[in-house]
Amino acid sequence: MQREPGLGNIRGMEMPRTARLYQAKRRPLVALDEGRVLAAEDECEELAELGLDTVRQAMDYSGGVLVREAGIRTTHRIEGPRSVFFLKRHRGLSMMKRFWPIRNTNSSPARLEWDNHLIMRRSGFDVPDPVAMGETPANFSIPADSFLITREVPGPSLDKVLVHGLPGQIGRRDQKLVQSVIRDLSGLVRRLHSAGFYHKDLYLQHLIVKDDPRWGRPYMVDLQRVEQKFPPHRRWLIKDIAALHYSAPASFSKADRLRFLLQYLGKTRVDPLTRKWISEVQARVTRMKGHTPAYP
Repeated sequence: MQREPGLGNIRGMEMPRTARLYQAKRRPLVALDEGRVLAAEDECEELAELGLDTVRQAMDYSGGVLVREAGIRTTHRIEGPRSVFFLKRHRGLSMMKRFWPIRNTNSSPARLEWDNHLIMRRSGFDVPDPVAMGETPANFSIPADSFLITREVPGPSLDKVLVHGLPGQIGRRDQKLVQSVIRDLSGLVRRLHSAGFYHKDLYLQHLIVKDDPRWGRPYMVDLQRVEQKFPPHRRWLIKDIAALHYSAPASFSKADRLRFLLQYLGKTRVDPLTRKWISEVQARVTRMKGHTPAYP
């Protein structure tokens, strides 16, 4: 039986990932709804067709499929005429949050995530295409209502890939695939941290594997809590790595985890520094296991 093309094929000859090939293209932005909405210019027509080009329409939108509800935040998957979008809405921030600045700014949660998408794209990281962002007017406080629309990244999350394999290889755990994931993911996280970024929610579920000539191309999603600081705080570096370990399936062995950490640290063997990182990551994983999420 011939295997389907695409993600299911891990070729013996791997193509190099050149910066030019994977560089995100700049997208002109336009203001809509009297400046309350920022949108990619080439997406405006479809947004208008869906009724998502004003703040009120986006906040009142009732179509699509509800994929997550977490308190005041809801996320809908919307299949448009030509594209598939995710609409994330933040509705009715508490008075404390509205008047207690997040990161010393008056930015809404949607604007923070929108800005994170833009800066990470400019920094060469794979993230979903930001399509539109809008927020209600506010004076001297954070806007109470805001929304973000991004384009869907087609593909499975990385935790599912590590359990089931790539599409076309369901039920098969290919060791070559695991080695490729460890190599590329450790390099990605090292580059992320070297650029001063930390994700703060870097679970494998937040890495979507898109089709790619090598094995797959992981895109980082859910960027609301991303920050960039120089130098980055060590506790958040540990948190990112611990989140990856915590969300890894049981099939991801202890040796796999050690190999990932060694490659992240640029080490070839376990030394005192590696042991310190192992201890700190494991302590954070233990804390995560004892934490009860507010929104499962």
